[in-house]
Amino acid sequence: MKRVKHVLATVVAATMIVVGARAQSYDVGGLIIDPNTVSAFDMFSSAQTQFSMGTARSAAMAGAFTSLGGDLASMSTNPAGLGMYRTNEFSITPMLVFSRAKNNAADFEGNSKNRFSLGSVGIVLKLRESSKGVTAINLGFGYTRLADFNYRYSYQSAGVAGGSSIADVFAGQLQQSGVTAQGLNNNYLGDSFDWGNINPTDWGATLGYLTGAIGDASGRWDRDMIGARAAVDSATTVESVGSSGEYDISLGINVNSKLYIGATLGIPMISISRNIYYGEGYRYDREPSLDYRMDYFDYDQSARLKGTGVNFKLGAIYRPIEGLRIGVAIHTPTYYSMTFKYKAGMTSRVKALNNSADYQLDGNGYINPPLSQATDTLVDDGDYSWCYTSPTRLLVGVSYTFGERAVLSLDYERDWYNGMRVKSSPYDRIYGKELYKSFFQESFRGSNTLRVGAEVRVIPQVALRAGYGLWAGALRDSRAIYSSPVVSRVDYVGAGAGIALSRHFSLDVAYQYLHNRLTDYKTYYATSATEDIASATYSTSIDKHLVLLTMAVKF
Repeated sequence: MKRVKHVLATVVAATMIVVGARAQSYDVGGLIIDPNTVSAFDMFSSAQTQFSMGTARSAAMAGAFTSLGGDLASMSTNPAGLGMYRTNEFSITPMLVFSRAKNNAADFEGNSKNRFSLGSVGIVLKLRESSKGVTAINLGFGYTRLADFNYRYSYQSAGVAGGSSIADVFAGQLQQSGVTAQGLNNNYLGDSFDWGNINPTDWGATLGYLTGAIGDASGRWDRDMIGARAAVDSATTVESVGSSGEYDISLGINVNSKLYIGATLGIPMISISRNIYYGEGYRYDREPSLDYRMDYFDYDQSARLKGTGVNFKLGAIYRPIEGLRIGVAIHTPTYYSMTFKYKAGMTSRVKALNNSADYQLDGNGYINPPLSQATDTLVDDGDYSWCYTSPTRLLVGVSYTFGERAVLSLDYERDWYNGMRVKSSPYDRIYGKELYKSFFQESFRGSNTLRVGAEVRVIPQVALRAGYGLWAGALRDSRAIYSSPVVSRVDYVGAGAGIALSRHFSLDVAYQYLHNRLTDYKTYYATSATEDIASATYSTSIDKHLVLLTMAVKF
């Protein structure tokens, strides 16, 4: 397929609407409309982290490790914790993720997705050991899972006669753009269609024309093959595969077992692939006065965001008295360089009631073969890639150790999502970076995260753990309807156990439950001074169940 550069699209995916509001210009968006660009919400979602997916111990204690240390999770939270290691250690953590979604509409294809992945793997090496002064210098290399983007949700709804269709949005898009059917037909090169001449934001509407959902036979774009009185039934499936993880190079220093300082060079990697299916079926009380009657159409879209970043972390832990530890860490913004790919396809089934255009028909009077079109692959890379920064993060923690029997740890994290910035994008020549900057400032705020974890040693070789975490969200208005669903709050609970099988080998197991609340959303909408077209409002929440097993060897 030809590579098409995404240079003409508008930023409709970074637009917020409030229910009932009317825009002064034609504004379109929604879950099905917006996947063909990297929106501010995509950047926001990719930058979210849960510092509780690394090792089984950190997962069980909800990631409350800013002041604890002595765990591979320290490299991605507070690298000062590496200074607490007394021996060399290698550990690996496989992880199972079970995702379950709930919707406020009837189920369609399914709402679950399971995946095996790697929580963490790494090694800590002692470079120096002394009885006073700088008592230890430890070097760590590792990989830590920061966020999981694996989920699936689907739903369906029944329409009423004369209800809205996504075809109405498609018609309005082409009408607003001043596009005509003749103009689109001029892009045919033999049997192929030249997508390079079409604004990517109009690709879905163009597919609607090429498969018969809309036409401009009357001089104005309309759903000519559907009819105004059709009842529109719809079905939607969203499936996401991917994660973000970080490769870390860390250094931890122990000064007299009172002060620990550390630094990490982080290289995060993100890969998110999302497939969205949307279909409409039409019911007619009687044969409409149409030359052609559409029975259904199916719309498939796929988008992939993939890239690498770099950041730096500094941290310190201080022990004013024997059992008390106070930790602080600062994470610089991650500078991401991302590539984006998008492709879509649409098929439809249309019956000829009056074959005025002389289509080839099958024995049942349907256009043969079914109408179908697929776009070329849109690619944003090289000079057209996306570069942006994640928020600055501040972590503060305090913990207390009750002799050899128990540990209680409390963490607070502040992330400045309103400080995210786009450094370069395919829109630079048209809009520059200010549009995204103002959107981040107006729509996002600093977020607050609270984590608490506890560990109790039943016997010297066995420890029981539990933890709770709350990410309170970063949206200024979590009740608004945005162009796509956005995570507005995350609650997570962990529990687990650790067993020291010998002086050199230990096993830790953990279970963690995460409840992700998403903002309400619409599959499509179009607003202007004269019309307001929208699907029903949908609500989705995603629950994730994680099982982690850490195997550690000391040497």
